[in-house]
Amino acid sequence: MAQKYIGIDLGTHSVKLAVVTAGFRGVQLLDLIEEPVVAVAGEAGKAEDADPYLPALQAALQGLRARGLLGESVAIALPPGTLSYRVLTFPFAEERRIAQTIAFEADGQFPVPLEQLAYGHVVVPAGQGTGRALMVATARERVDQLATIFKRAGSDLRAVTSGAMAIAQVVDAEPAPAAGAANEAPLAPVSLVVDLGHGSTELVIVGPKGPLAVRSLRRAGRHVTAAIAKAYGLDAAAAEVAKRSDGFVPHRGLPSVSDEQMRAGTVVAQAIEPIVREIEHTRMWLRSTFRSEVTRLVLVGGGARLGGLAPYLTEQTGLPCAPARLRAAANVRGLEGRDLSAHVVAIGAALGAVRRPLVQLHDPHAGQADASWVQERIASLAAIGVAVMAFGAIDTIVRVKALDAERDAYAAELAQVSSKVFGSEVAVGEVKKRLDEADGQDVTSLIPQRGALEVLSLLVQAATPSDHGRVPVPPPPGAAAGGEGEGAAEGEGEAAAATPPAAPAAGADAAAAEKLERPKVGVVTSDEMVFLNVDIRERKIELRLEAVRASAQTGLFYRLKDIACLSNIEKGKVKGEDRKTFDMSMDNNCYFASSLGSGESESSAEDDGAGGGT
Repeated sequence: MAQKYIGIDLGTHSVKLAVVTAGFRGVQLLDLIEEPVVAVAGEAGKAEDADPYLPALQAALQGLRARGLLGESVAIALPPGTLSYRVLTFPFAEERRIAQTIAFEADGQFPVPLEQLAYGHVVVPAGQGTGRALMVATARERVDQLATIFKRAGSDLRAVTSGAMAIAQVVDAEPAPAAGAANEAPLAPVSLVVDLGHGSTELVIVGPKGPLAVRSLRRAGRHVTAAIAKAYGLDAAAAEVAKRSDGFVPHRGLPSVSDEQMRAGTVVAQAIEPIVREIEHTRMWLRSTFRSEVTRLVLVGGGARLGGLAPYLTEQTGLPCAPARLRAAANVRGLEGRDLSAHVVAIGAALGAVRRPLVQLHDPHAGQADASWVQERIASLAAIGVAVMAFGAIDTIVRVKALDAERDAYAAELAQVSSKVFGSEVAVGEVKKRLDEADGQDVTSLIPQRGALEVLSLLVQAATPSDHGRVPVPPPPGAAAGGEGEGAAEGEGEAAAATPPAAPAAGADAAAAEKLERPKVGVVTSDEMVFLNVDIRERKIELRLEAVRASAQTGLFYRLKDIACLSNIEKGKVKGEDRKTFDMSMDNNCYFASSLGSGESESSAEDDGAGGGT
């Protein structure tokens, strides 16, 4: 009889369970379960005083008990808030040597000693002669607590892993080939899995041979719910229902929508704009650190159900984006007709219980080893132990004194800094209380959305010809075929031979270009558009541009409208005969998050003269 395995994804809003069976014919998916998480009060009667993961554990146990699955083997994927990731570099590439030395390399990388952590790693491909490892760590106390709870419930806890590693184990994230310039070294293609949950978002970078790195973001679905609640005056429960039933992100492929629908979609788009920004930052970090280029996006998590999210991310990033599918190598049957996007982590955890997880944070066989070897050599070990304890006692005294001195130094530094910042000293025991008071506040309004260079990058992307790379680039205005002096005389024959046939009349070329569907194609190479002046201010952007045709301004206009933080884009009068010169201006909402979701209408913004837009 095939054995059942249950994968558990401990979410903050709901717990997902995946029930599978394993036999000679592979793995069969039996059921996907989603249990809502209900907050419980702590000792003082307040929900914030309770263990934040106790409600998720209760929901998981309740789901297992209701379906008679408590006695089965389970695997748990821990939520992002309990985990920490590090990418470690080694001067050698052998997996065995990396496994032997990873504890020494990780020493000092975490705020607590490694003895207090349960950790594991997966080897990451690196350059010639070097190696990398992606290390995952969590509090050992948390893992021991989970083992105790499930043992008392009668379940066999087979594996504890992270949600990111569970995703990387089963999701189909084969990257597309990376397109690079001919004169540059090619970048390694990777895929970026976006796990959009309720409490946090994880960006999992997956290469052809497995995961490379993980980034955790605190922006997630709860911020979309909060934005809807604020915009429409709803409570959190009603806003969550509205998000799940009617929430969508506007994009160019949508059919015609009403003004009210567009307003609702804009509220959602502004709420997830920081996630889009972090995706772009991750792409730049991967280019500089790993020499890798993201070639596709894969959506995972409950947030993947948000309407229009995949085409919206494609428009904003220029990358193909689609909901997740399982790898064929996972050999899982019974997937037909099921929405897997929200349950990928649970399915990956279940497969970790069937086989073995990419990263194991729990040893199910701890304490079960045979003790006969110890009994046979107890006398020798006793003698060795006495010597070790003698040296260990001296070393312990030295370490304790060093730790006391280090603690006193940190306390003095805390007193100095807190006096400078708060006007009075903050005791060590008061630090957690101060942090808890700030937890939950929306501090995104204090964080810059984009700097001037990032805004300039957005403008350059909008002005990049849609046919770039498919047609020859024309020479810059005024460029001559040959040089001057002796160099011109030597290359005169070659320049004449390489001169292309005469081009069609400028009037005919312009007439054909005017027929282009500018909203679709934007700027094209034959427009020969050039930035003459770019003035980026805190709330305003002014451009002066030059192009062969006046229609280039229309193409740029439609591309700029796709950038969410630009509004009130105005076209200027076209001047010139051979080359057209024109000015454009627009409101700049890209600098600070406080300019997003303000709830002001366009008319009120125009009356105030701030040029902010909604």
